[in-house]
Amino acid sequence: MNICSSFSATLQRYFFASIICSFALISLIGCGGMNGVYIEPSNGQKGLSSLKINNGYDQDIVVKLSDVKDPSKTLHYMFVSANSSATIKDIAPGNLTMKYSKGLEWDKAKKMFSRERANFESDQIFKFEETETETETSDGKVKQKNWTVQSFTLNPGIGAGNTTVSQIKDEEFNDK
Repeated sequence: MNICSSFSATLQRYFFASIICSFALISLIGCGGMNGVYIEPSNGQKGLSSLKINNGYDQDIVVKLSDVKDPSKTLHYMFVSANSSATIKDIAPGNLTMKYSKGLEWDKAKKMFSRERANFESDQIFKFEETETETETSDGKVKQKNWTVQSFTLNPGIGAGNTTVSQIKDEEFNDK
């Protein structure tokens, strides 16, 4: 084996080792490409409503929506990157509560942030509805379907978002 082929083989080993380490790191802490990705598949019925989450924090967040009637069952669980927006779609009619966790270094296996984690619950109940109206026209009756589209804004600082929240413990965030 000459010096060039030996050097080439060493470079290839380092290259592949760095790729494997990069994949391991991404699987441990997540990555910026996760915005709008569901942490778990949506549960329950699907609907037409949606909730846009505007994350004004310099940290990533994960958002959980649960039905008021059964708060132990998470219906939607989504990742929203720092200073980004994502929309939770296919929300069925109902009254939902929202919890979110913010922090750094998302650990996919533990489903929690590894550093600077803080958990919150919205004091607001989110009401989603679907209705159908029928209008008489010269061409006959026309049916129109309507549904709820809401927006939730999180910004650092007191009173900077569009709802109030209460801080909760890790156990309260993870038990539902």
